[in-house]
Amino acid sequence: MESQLRLASRTACPVLFLCLVALCIAAGCTGQSSPGAAAGNGAAEGARLTAEQIADRMLAAYRNARSYTDRATYVQHSVHRAEGVERELPFFDMSLAFERPNRLRLGFQEAVEQSSANQGFTIASDGKIVRAMAGGLPGQVQETAAPAELTLENFLPDPYLREVFQGRTIGDVFPQLAMLLHQDDRQQVFPSDEAPRLLAPQQLDGRRCYRVATTSPAGTRTLWIDCKNYLLRRMELPIDAQRRQLDPDGSYTRLAVWIDFKDASFNAAIDDAAFTMEAPADVRRVRRFVLPAPAAPPEKLGKSIAEVAFTTLDGQELTAKSFAGKTVLLDFWQINCAPCKAHTPALDALYRELAGTENFAFYAVNTEPTGRAPNDAVARTLASWGGTMPILRIASAEVLEKLQVAGTPTLLLLDADGRLQYRHERQVQDADALGQVIRRVLAGDDLAALARAERRQLLQEYERELEAATIRESIIEAPLAETAIAGRQEPKSLGVAELWRTDRQTIANPGYLLAVAGEGEEAAAAGPRILVVDGDQAIVELDGAGARKARRQIPAETATTDSTGAEGGTTRSVFLRTAVDGQENRLFAAAAAGGRKVHLFDEQLNHQLAFPPDRHPGIADVQLACLAPEAGPRLYVGYWGGVGVQGVGLDGRRQWSDRSLEHVVQVAVAPASPNPKNAASAAMGAESNADERELWCTSTRGTIHVLDAAGRPQRDFRVGLRMLLYVAAVDLDGDGQIEGCGLDVKSLGRYGVVGFTPAGDVAWEFELAPGEYISAVDRIQAVALPGGQAAWMVAAPDGTIYWLDPAGREIDRFAYGEPLSGLALTNEGEAAILWVSAQDHVAAYRLTGK
Repeated sequence: MESQLRLASRTACPVLFLCLVALCIAAGCTGQSSPGAAAGNGAAEGARLTAEQIADRMLAAYRNARSYTDRATYVQHSVHRAEGVERELPFFDMSLAFERPNRLRLGFQEAVEQSSANQGFTIASDGKIVRAMAGGLPGQVQETAAPAELTLENFLPDPYLREVFQGRTIGDVFPQLAMLLHQDDRQQVFPSDEAPRLLAPQQLDGRRCYRVATTSPAGTRTLWIDCKNYLLRRMELPIDAQRRQLDPDGSYTRLAVWIDFKDASFNAAIDDAAFTMEAPADVRRVRRFVLPAPAAPPEKLGKSIAEVAFTTLDGQELTAKSFAGKTVLLDFWQINCAPCKAHTPALDALYRELAGTENFAFYAVNTEPTGRAPNDAVARTLASWGGTMPILRIASAEVLEKLQVAGTPTLLLLDADGRLQYRHERQVQDADALGQVIRRVLAGDDLAALARAERRQLLQEYERELEAATIRESIIEAPLAETAIAGRQEPKSLGVAELWRTDRQTIANPGYLLAVAGEGEEAAAAGPRILVVDGDQAIVELDGAGARKARRQIPAETATTDSTGAEGGTTRSVFLRTAVDGQENRLFAAAAAGGRKVHLFDEQLNHQLAFPPDRHPGIADVQLACLAPEAGPRLYVGYWGGVGVQGVGLDGRRQWSDRSLEHVVQVAVAPASPNPKNAASAAMGAESNADERELWCTSTRGTIHVLDAAGRPQRDFRVGLRMLLYVAAVDLDGDGQIEGCGLDVKSLGRYGVVGFTPAGDVAWEFELAPGEYISAVDRIQAVALPGGQAAWMVAAPDGTIYWLDPAGREIDRFAYGEPLSGLALTNEGEAAILWVSAQDHVAAYRLTGK
């Protein structure tokens, strides 16, 4: 039997760990010595169990545990070649308390004292609320509703925290959590590792342990597994692939990184307080972490440099006054500086390019004392690197202190008044960009003033972003908003004539409604196809007179989920999507908010496939669309609980995944560039492969996350301080510019409609009556009213249908008198047909101009 524990990451040691380890090695950090464990190769005690059996028993113990606690330390173990002494250096501490199904306390903090990286975080879920604090973001507590069940996808509630993985698997960073949350036997804890093999057992902290080793592309992983209870006591990480990076000089005869799990325990009673994290009064509760503005410009930027002195190789003294009237670039370097050597050829090319420029000087400033690096050695070195620019020497180390040059390479650019206009530390990667900076200063641009102005703007943007992310109310204790259905009132400027209305025999429990205009003259003459979800259980197709043409059952797993994750819910939440494939065949997709599957149907509503095959926290939204003309239609699935958005082929294979969003609300299709099509074609569902399109994804973060057809993030933007959950984007008025329209959550049960540009600028606002939505009705649609008038059609919680012009002005309204569960509009000559799904019927209305 092959073990399910066959292991995970190709680069098993996370980058932030490696950086700290490398830092400790370079600094010669020391620690207390401890005896190392000898590597054995014998069979386990009694040879009764194989390595696979031991690994399987360990995994089963974690999967079956009701609760689990531990304290863990990431340790660097080394033996320096010159010392022969074993040393252990802790560099991260971790603590875990876990109780099924959704209570968690995870602490992850640096153990290295006085470290500047500050990469730690703490997460607490008490089963109702998840709160997280990050060391790098003081003053913020990220808060969200706890999922019904913690999974590998949702236990880290924010993308900022997920950066700990850096492309690695959970098993490499939190192996105990990987096993506790392991659900799918097809997914392995360490998928890149080969079959396990058994080493000789060893004692660890007085506990006898099996030792199971595996080999991965990154090296050897060794698990120390308690012989009595199968708790993981230690995991030695595979670091062979990083050995040269960790020990570039070959200074160590032994080097290892492992995680020691202290006080590990199954099924212990855990105090409720362990899962609680109170938000301090002076800390912001935010729905997403907001990264702070970049650091302030250097203190001396824009100021004249201190009176400093340099000397040329022939002994001539130059001071700051010697540079008066010139723009001067100073490149500080030293002989043993590899980055200095690496960028010298590019800098020399720039020097030669600007050599004839009036009032410009370029000096290579060597920072070493002449006693250590004589002039001839300095000159030979720069020449061997390809540098021909003149060389200066510093008169004393005080020069570097006054100029705040702490290392090499450092470049300082002075303007004609001797003011510092630009500072660059480390190797120059783009000499052309540096040349542009020099030319701007030569032209008289005050880059220092611009940098300070940009800093002020970034601070303002940070404050606005923080304000937009701030949570003002309780996310779990707010009372349900009551929805008062508006009394029926027909439009004033539009003529309305009811064409037909279904009875309960035709469709018993009408839900989401999809109206699909026919392609081609013959199909268009036959009228649109009308599909309605019946009670979340079936799709009913109606003909032009409202009679039932067909009924297809929706597979049971599409049913909604309640707050505990159990199937069965009562709200009408199944929605439909449609697109045309490359052979002009129409396809349909059905899914439910919180459901487990997306179901694909062909043109005759025959079931084709179900996706996804694995478990997940719940589906939020689906689009069936063609984003790239050459690719054909795809399913684009958004999830709750940290899974993000996935692109799926019509064969059911996942093609890409973006996990930037923790709780997706909507996945909308938007033009990727100005779209010349008018509103009528968009409203009638006409398919076009002329333009690339993109996905605009909303989530509980309140921002809009934009992806291209390949799932590559394009940008994130927000609309003022508003939290938009549903959006639509088209060239509504045919002017070649994209208009956006979004549903803004003002507060509990209060919504507004906002018009905006793709840059996030607010164009207009329109407030809706109070209330909450109770169905999956499309909130916002682009339509063409009678006569081709472009409009946004908005379904309000109180059962009112609004039509707004491109500037957000009300054209008309139709207070339907009942809650809306489905809404669509198609065009028929100069008239329009309004399709409405309500509590007990579906109705068709002809709209005309009065």
